[in-house]
Amino acid sequence: MKGLKQLGAMALAAALTITLAAPISANAEVLWTKDGDGFKTYTNEDTKESYSEKDYTNLDESDLASPRKAMTICTNSYNEYWRTSTSTDVAKFTNFKSKKKALKVKVIRKREFTDPSNPKTAAEPDFFDKAGNGYYRDVDGKIVKVEKAKLSTDMPKGYDHASYTVRFYTKKPGTYKVTYDAVKKDGTTVKKEIKIIAKDFGGAIKSVTFAGKDIYEPVDNSDALKNKLWTKGSGSNFTNAKSGKLSVTMASKDFKLKKIEIGTPDIETITDKYGDIATQYKKATSELDQSEGFGKWTWKKVKNGKKIKLSKVDTSKVGEEEYNPKTTTFESKGTFTTTAIRITYYDKKNKKTEREVIYLYRIKK
Repeated sequence: MKGLKQLGAMALAAALTITLAAPISANAEVLWTKDGDGFKTYTNEDTKESYSEKDYTNLDESDLASPRKAMTICTNSYNEYWRTSTSTDVAKFTNFKSKKKALKVKVIRKREFTDPSNPKTAAEPDFFDKAGNGYYRDVDGKIVKVEKAKLSTDMPKGYDHASYTVRFYTKKPGTYKVTYDAVKKDGTTVKKEIKIIAKDFGGAIKSVTFAGKDIYEPVDNSDALKNKLWTKGSGSNFTNAKSGKLSVTMASKDFKLKKIEIGTPDIETITDKYGDIATQYKKATSELDQSEGFGKWTWKKVKNGKKIKLSKVDTSKVGEEEYNPKTTTFESKGTFTTTAIRITYYDKKNKKTEREVIYLYRIKK
C-alpha cells in the first residue's frame, strides 16, 4: 500500500519487551469511547462523570480525572514520588509537610510560572460547551461552569500555574498524612492533604504467575525474580507452552481485584485503489479496545487461577508494504505470538480504579 507507515511487528515486540521491566500502570479511571462520527466521550468510571466531544470542545481525559487522595509506597525506597499540578484557580503549592517525623517529604522538582501581565486577565477555561460557556476543575476537584457572558469576570485571574514532583521516604510502615497549601489566584490559601500508606511491599499486585512461573516484576519484590518465566534464546516472559494456569495475587486488602482479561491482536487485511494490500491493526472505538496504543485487540474475561490459551495471531505482516499480489510475492511468519494480560483492580484508599498490562510471548516452532 502506498505510503503505509505503521508500526512493524518486530518494533511492536521490542516495545512490549521493554514494558516487562516495569509493568505499565494505567491511571485509566477516565476512559474514552468513540461513536460512528468519530466523537469521543470521556467518562470517569469511578465518579460516573461523562462529557462528549459532540457537546463540548477542547476536552481531554485530564478534565475528568479525580484528584489523588491517597498513595501507597514501599518502605526503605528512595523512588517513591508523586507528580501533581495546580488547577485553573490555583497559582502554586507550598509547605509540603508530614505530620510525623518518620516520613520524609522532599520536593525534588518544581516548575512555577508567574503571569507577568498587570492587570491580570481571566484564565482560559479547561473546556467549553456549544453555547460558549466555560468549565474548569477547581482546587476541590469540582467542575465549575462559567457563563459565556461572565468569562472575563468570573474566571480565575491570571495564567499562573505550577507542577511538582514530591518524594516520600520512610523506614517505618504505617499511615501518614502530608499537608500542603494551595495558594489560589485570588490570594487565599486552601489547606490540602494526601494520605501516604507505607508498607514493606508497596505495590498493588504482589505476583502474577503463568504455569507456576512469575511473569510480573514489581520493583520491591525481589522474590519474584527467583521463579521468573524465562526461555533460553528468547528471554523473559517467553514460553513454549500453548496454555497454562494464570494466577494473580494482590498485595493487601487495600486493593481489590476486579477482573482479569486476556487480549489478542485484532488485525485485518486492506486493499487500496492500486490493488496493493496490507495487514494492519483494526481501529479501536474504545480506550479499552486497545493495548497500550497498539491498535485494536480482542479481550476476554477469565477467572483467576484457571487455565488460559495463548494467542495464535501472527502479527509479523503488520506494518509491512505487501504491494499488488499480481506482481509481488510476499510471505512472512513470525517467531512468536503475543498475548496481553490486563489486570483491573480498585485502590480502596485512593478510591480509584487502575489497570496494569503484562505481555506473554508464545514461541512458534
